[in-house]
Amino acid sequence: YVLTHLNPEDRFGLFAFSTGLNSYGNGLQPVSATDSARQWVRALRAEGGTNIHLALLEALADVEAGSTRPAILIFLTDGLATEGVVDSGQILDAVGQAAPDNVRLFAFGVVDDVDTFLLDSLVEAHHGASSYVRPGARLDEAVSGFYAKVSTPVLADLALTVSGGIALADVYPFPLPDLFAGSQLVIAGRYTGGGPATIRLAGTVNGQPRTYTYGDQSFAEAS
Repeated sequence: YVLTHLNPEDRFGLFAFSTGLNSYGNGLQPVSATDSARQWVRALRAEGGTNIHLALLEALADVEAGSTRPAILIFLTDGLATEGVVDSGQILDAVGQAAPDNVRLFAFGVVDDVDTFLLDSLVEAHHGASSYVRPGARLDEAVSGFYAKVSTPVLADLALTVSGGIALADVYPFPLPDLFAGSQLVIAGRYTGGGPATIRLAGTVNGQPRTYTYGDQSFAEAS
């Protein structure tokens, strides 16, 4: 489904991982290669273990560091790390060191034997989101809805500020994830001060800066 719905200017890479790793082609591929890539995907078979560490690092190696264009990394899995580095903390540290700033990591977990701590921690650290499909759920609907959201970034690199004597603290989620079509962002946190204030949400749209200002806001005096 994802290969069929790529944008004309997109490039893609595919990595199938079990005990080891198998990649489609060398480096990122143009959209013109999707017919061959779909045949490659259809020939995949589930076998061996689950080397999550190797798969993520190999995928990240294809990302162009320094690019202003977001690199969307979609991580699909149905289990836990069983091969190579299996400690979730070590995997998180390795991915954090290897991921360029423009990476947006999205996790898609299937059935119940998924390391939700690892997946949720990965997407939180890399401006993404996670989705899970329980046994018996419609996988095709879940994938199509998931990809419709992640393929259409609206506002990236978000920053929230409040003026007027309001000091924010313990803001969650941190860092703020990107906003995508049809999605919403709920932010929680603490503040000191109170009274009238102006809220500003800044980010980039297609690499261009954009700021949304909401004046005439009122904060109750914090107790």
